[in-house]
Amino acid sequence: MFADLYETLEISPNANSETVERVFRYLAMRYHPDNQQTGDEARFSELVEAHNTLKDPVKRAQYDVAYKEHAGLRRELTEEAGNKKGLGRDSELKSKLLSLLYTKRRHEVGSNH
Repeated sequence: MFADLYETLEISPNANSETVERVFRYLAMRYHPDNQQTGDEARFSELVEAHNTLKDPVKRAQYDVAYKEHAGLRRELTEEAGNKKGLGRDSELKSKLLSLLYTKRRHEVGSNH
């Protein structure tokens, strides 16, 4: 599964390196395991991983390629889900399936009497 590192750090993909650092420090303090009130070791580990990738220009560029591919796929799936033709096709299949089940049920009831 694709990890959205920008979402993990709660920043925009357009955020500059200073913003990455500032937000990381803020969230790291909040979720650090030593923080008794809001510490969360798993969340802290995710933040460190996201920060390590996004602070390095080369790693970030590589990640951005994968991020854009993933975003394109999500957009395609969203468009497909909202496609009216797809919904019409689903309605047609549902209607045929219900007709088939209804006919089968009528034959079963008729043969039992």
